[in-house]
Amino acid sequence: MCPLRAPAAAPVALIRYRPFQNWDPPALAEIWRTQPPLRGRLQAITPPLLEKHIFAKPWFDHEGLIIACEGARPIGFAHAGFGASDNLRDIDRHQGTVCQVMVAPHASRGTIMVELLAAAEDYLRRRGATQIYAGCQFPFNPFYVGVYGSSDVPGVLATDQEFQSLLRGAGYRAHSRRTLWRRTLAGFRAPVDRQWMQVRRRFAAAPVRDDLPRNWWEANVWAHHDWTRCDLTLAGGGEPVISATLSDIEPLARDWGVQTIGLVNLDDTPEAREEGLTEFLLGEVMRQYHSQGYAAIEIQAAATDTSLAEILTKLGLENYDEAALWRLAP
Repeated sequence: MCPLRAPAAAPVALIRYRPFQNWDPPALAEIWRTQPPLRGRLQAITPPLLEKHIFAKPWFDHEGLIIACEGARPIGFAHAGFGASDNLRDIDRHQGTVCQVMVAPHASRGTIMVELLAAAEDYLRRRGATQIYAGCQFPFNPFYVGVYGSSDVPGVLATDQEFQSLLRGAGYRAHSRRTLWRRTLAGFRAPVDRQWMQVRRRFAAAPVRDDLPRNWWEANVWAHHDWTRCDLTLAGGGEPVISATLSDIEPLARDWGVQTIGLVNLDDTPEAREEGLTEFLLGEVMRQYHSQGYAAIEIQAAATDTSLAEILTKLGLENYDEAALWRLAP
């Protein structure tokens, strides 16, 4: 009588890595949607949104989007790209960044993430990079505006703990930190103090108007976002003293369920802040956008910018998250 034999174990499919192919978007959107919920990451991503905000960029390279496959099924990806040149008229291949690493739930998820990160670094080096970063933050922001971060891509969010842990274990260190601020616009009341009243008598905030990107890099990064601008001038008119550029946070704000405006650029000076001009302009910005139907505002600041943090706090904004561009040690 023959002894019973245990059934043979099912063969384990090897994980292989390959460049992006044109039929991958539905699988990539599904991988994205399996990630843990994160306020700063659009959950309801779709193939058309990936096409609009990532694949349609003029510098998108199939080789820079590495797909991890189990058999024929994509289960993860890493995406690498390059930042802007000094004159913002081209890309700079000497400095690259690993924009995203995502893997669907899998028994070997940690190992796959490490291997995807290594593959993305290898791609950047083969293309000429001598310095590698991780996360998207200007001027290393080739992708993901509108679907990750807030008013802009700020690097890797502090709440994106898995990505941060991966980078820390691979020898990256936080390089340039940013803080993320927000507030609802309903109920906003401008501070009433002596300085505010003096500014109000001498200066006026012009009505919000359309604005255009200032260079090739901005025009491509923000291609699917309309910019608007609010200027502060002397009460009698004239050239802007300081200005704020803003844009709808779309499609990310759809996850939040409120129409949200985001600060893209603040063109001011230390003197303007000391005199209360920056505080006054941002207060007028919130008042004007609220009157247009916006429910909230998002603003980012450099972590070292304590004067702007003081202004935002006074205006009632909450510092709800942080982010950083990470740098791989040489």
